[in-house]
Amino acid sequence: MTVDAQHIAERKQLFGRLPVGRSATVRALVIVSALIAAGCVVWLQHLRLSGNPGGLAPIFFLLFSYFDYGAAKLTLAILLLAMFVPRWEGFDRLLRWLGDHPVSIGVGVAVVWSLGTLFVYRNHPLAMDEFAPLFQSQIFASGELSGKYPVDLLIYLIPGEFQAMFLSTSQTTGEVSSSYWPSFALLLTPFTLLGIPWACNPVLSGLTIIVLNRLALRLFGSAEAAGLVTLFTLASPVFFADGISYYSMTSHMLANALFVLLLLKPSPARLFAAGVVGSIALTLHNPVPHFLFALPWFVWLARQEKPVAKLGVLWAGYVPLSIVLGIGWFVFSGALKYSGAESGAGGLGSALLAFAMPDASLLYARLIGVAKLMLWAAPCVLLLAIAGGWRMRSDSRVATLTASAVLTFVGYLFVWADQGHGWGFRYFHSAWLVLPLFATAFLYAPAAQQREDSVDLRTYVVVCALMSVFAATGQRASQITEFMDNHLAQLPHYPGAEPRVVVISGVGFYPYDLVQNDPFLRKDEVRMMQVGKEQTAAAIRRHFPAYQLVYSDQRGEVWSAATPAKP
Repeated sequence: MTVDAQHIAERKQLFGRLPVGRSATVRALVIVSALIAAGCVVWLQHLRLSGNPGGLAPIFFLLFSYFDYGAAKLTLAILLLAMFVPRWEGFDRLLRWLGDHPVSIGVGVAVVWSLGTLFVYRNHPLAMDEFAPLFQSQIFASGELSGKYPVDLLIYLIPGEFQAMFLSTSQTTGEVSSSYWPSFALLLTPFTLLGIPWACNPVLSGLTIIVLNRLALRLFGSAEAAGLVTLFTLASPVFFADGISYYSMTSHMLANALFVLLLLKPSPARLFAAGVVGSIALTLHNPVPHFLFALPWFVWLARQEKPVAKLGVLWAGYVPLSIVLGIGWFVFSGALKYSGAESGAGGLGSALLAFAMPDASLLYARLIGVAKLMLWAAPCVLLLAIAGGWRMRSDSRVATLTASAVLTFVGYLFVWADQGHGWGFRYFHSAWLVLPLFATAFLYAPAAQQREDSVDLRTYVVVCALMSVFAATGQRASQITEFMDNHLAQLPHYPGAEPRVVVISGVGFYPYDLVQNDPFLRKDEVRMMQVGKEQTAAAIRRHFPAYQLVYSDQRGEVWSAATPAKP
């Protein structure tokens, strides 16, 4: 061995024992990230002491100030602890394995996330945004387009404000259906038929891992880069939280990722398939998320060779299902309205009513959304993604993805709601795929790989991500379980399991979200909201004449044919 080679080997051995925090690039990343995380801790502490600023939905404020406070402190701890890890040359082997085994990882995600739905999420749609598509999938699984309730029970079975927002009801026929467009309900339907609706989003999460892997390979041509995209995704608690829920957010991200993957190599077959995927994405629950995401890709195609032919094939893929699932559902909802229904949130008119000019309260809510993007992702990912998008801005594909993300964020500045329920910043989740992709782009761009401290930087972010996989996801799982248990505890504490009617008094925190029923009242338990004590009792006696009041507490009442419980 020459003197120079020996000197290089000794230097590498020495550097391998030093903490990665000695790298100027790592220190810069830590300083910026830690300052932002510490700022979030101070901000959240202030909110916890001062209370809810005007205009924010109580649930939105609670989830931010209560849950994200602990997450900000944990993020700060991970950022600082990972500085003291020595350089790890072996991380490439880990990333290569992750990049080479997307199917195995996707299957593992589907299994683990299914267990998460059952045991962490308690297999319960928390919000009406989650219940509405599940409700519609039960209707589709029965071979129908709408459920059916006794007309005089509608006000008890579906709270009045929900009839105008989440479920469309006919006040003359008792027909009821989801107000949202139907594609996510259709995705749920096979799982509902099998009795495992809880497996739908976990399976879609597993498919998302596979699609993001293929997308990373297409963009970067490296198994290690694809593995880092997988690691960043798995290390981000929002991917777990939405994947174990009944929200449509996971399907939005999967559809948009597959849409881009198909477009990146625009053969006629792939363009047509992209249109079909796009039409499903457009009608998952409302058209806004996919419309905002897809618009820049139409511009991108228009700048390719033979743009008219390519756009024509793409449109041909869009049209059939957009007519059936979009226009067709709008006509069906209109027919319900004509027979006495309130217009629902999925209708075109209500979609237009959701838009408004941004005011101070909305801008504040979107600032919280940006904080949530950071606190629900793996540490450093948001900052690295911003830097990666800028570093590779000359790549038209990256520039178009950037436009999709920016347009999604800007578009929701004009949606008046602050999002209410939801994990992470769910209004951005349809474009969330750019975060792991762009963060990886920053680390695997040619200029980044040539830096002397590139190994230190990648060691640092990989260690942060590995810590987040277990610590941050575990923390969020514990928080979600706590919240779900507290929410379900608002039901009357009745121990019986016989056929019964449960009346929810309305005392508590969003208690009417618990009024969830089968679309044909086929289950043993029927839940009703209390609309006047005597009036509700009369309605129960009218439709369930064999039932009597068997239990009562401050949360509500239980009626059944059983012997009344002792006070």
